[in-house]
Amino acid sequence: MTLTLIQVGLGMHGFGVAQHFVNASADFTYAGVVEINPERLKLCAAELGVPAELSFTDYKEAFAAVEADAVFVTAASPYHYAICKAALEHGLHVLVEKPFVLDMGEACELVELAKQKGLILMVSQNYRYQNHVLSLKNAIGEVGRPLFVQAQFFYDHFGKDYQQVMDNFMLLEMAVHHVDMIRYLFESNISTVSGKTWNIEGSMYNGHPNVQASMELENGMPVFYLGSLVSKGLSSPWEGEWRIQCQEGSIHLGDLGQGYGVYIVDAEQNKRFIAYEDGPLPDSKQGIHSVLAEFAARIQDGGEPALSGRDNLHTLAALIAFADSSKTGSVTRPASYVK
Repeated sequence: MTLTLIQVGLGMHGFGVAQHFVNASADFTYAGVVEINPERLKLCAAELGVPAELSFTDYKEAFAAVEADAVFVTAASPYHYAICKAALEHGLHVLVEKPFVLDMGEACELVELAKQKGLILMVSQNYRYQNHVLSLKNAIGEVGRPLFVQAQFFYDHFGKDYQQVMDNFMLLEMAVHHVDMIRYLFESNISTVSGKTWNIEGSMYNGHPNVQASMELENGMPVFYLGSLVSKGLSSPWEGEWRIQCQEGSIHLGDLGQGYGVYIVDAEQNKRFIAYEDGPLPDSKQGIHSVLAEFAARIQDGGEPALSGRDNLHTLAALIAFADSSKTGSVTRPASYVK
């Protein structure tokens, strides 16, 4: 059964998602597209093969005018809440790009609204379907029980206009991937966090593009994270660089001499490399391909997605807790933010 989809947001990222993922999906066809810039809307709709009568500059008009099963929100993150709420109120299932929303109260409200309406609300945390991440998860346990984790990410990012003025920029726009990876890799929510966010002189950002955080998982394991989006020089790959220290060796995501990938190193320094192409998924199922497939499957069977809005509350709560810890200097508990 092919489902129909309205995509909201055809900026650089949104249009790329439309071209390479939605148009390639066996599960969805376009019921309509929405883009606030009329000139860009016309160009993108034509490229996607969506007729003018199904192209809109106003998402509320689109939801009222077009019959569809679902909405995919790829607009800028400050607009996620309003678009998701309107879609749910129109009886449409919702898939939304990360970050889910920017406020915990709004996130909890949307989760409750989806529950009341009997609708799927899902967040596109697509790193869970990347071969590097899947191989890293599959390697856990090969050299004994994990003892602690260190992860880092560095990049010099020229932010979009909305990113330059938003609070908690690094946390909500980039660390969201890595924090969600932590929860996914170890199948444990984050119990406590402490950390610091900061800016640097001459930065284009109003908010803080740097974060250093310590956390403890509910299973008791410590995790240490350092990330920056204003780091000139050597950049990290998007998934970051990781060391999982275990009882009998270490597991790495990085480049230990054979290219970026997963390395398993035993106590005698013997090293096994798992390249990206050796991961469990073919390219046709990487990232958002699998996100869309899961979204379609849950719409049809009514089950709870692994990437549900309800699950993602715990990722968002950890990010907000990091920001609050930086302000107060205290240890914070993400669970206290989830209502």
